[in-house]
Amino acid sequence: MAATPRPYGGISAAERQSTRRARLLEACRDLVGREGVAGVTVEAVCGEASLGKRYFYESFATRDELLLAVADAFFVGLRSRMEEAIAGVDPAERPVVVVRTLVGALREDQREARLYVESPAVPVLAARREQAVADYAAFVADVVLPDPPPEQHAIVRRRLASRLLVAGTTDLVTSWLAGDVEGDVDDLVDAIVAVGRGVLSA
Repeated sequence: MAATPRPYGGISAAERQSTRRARLLEACRDLVGREGVAGVTVEAVCGEASLGKRYFYESFATRDELLLAVADAFFVGLRSRMEEAIAGVDPAERPVVVVRTLVGALREDQREARLYVESPAVPVLAARREQAVADYAAFVADVVLPDPPPEQHAIVRRRLASRLLVAGTTDLVTSWLAGDVEGDVDDLVDAIVAVGRGVLSA
């Protein structure tokens, strides 16, 4: 019979593992912020977190799995922030609130902004961002916008337009964060919302 891990200092083995996992995730974010995704290696993350490699593999099978976990946390957290931000807001103002929440989250944490910008160059992150685009397009079509029209063809058009808008916003915000697009936050938000309203009302 396998021995049951004993608590150490009043902390269970599961709690210790969870704490180590959190340290690895934070170390990954810090490395991305300083050196970019290319700087994230198993050795570098372990050094940043002051943990041995055996603790890395206790939580993650590969470096890509760690990067994916960081990306997952960002996209899930961003969705939660958006849902909280639009609660009780006039439907006409929801698109503005959602865009400002996105830009605000990326400006707030430069580590996650750099991960967002560099995601297309890493297959596992590019795939996760594509999934996020699809998820957010559905969120925009079904939650952010006012009640959908009853006609099926209109619902389909709204979802297609939402996908186009979210994909375009992702590209524009990425370029803006990289410094390839001029304008301040208000310019960015106003442009996205104006285009979005035009696309969605077409």
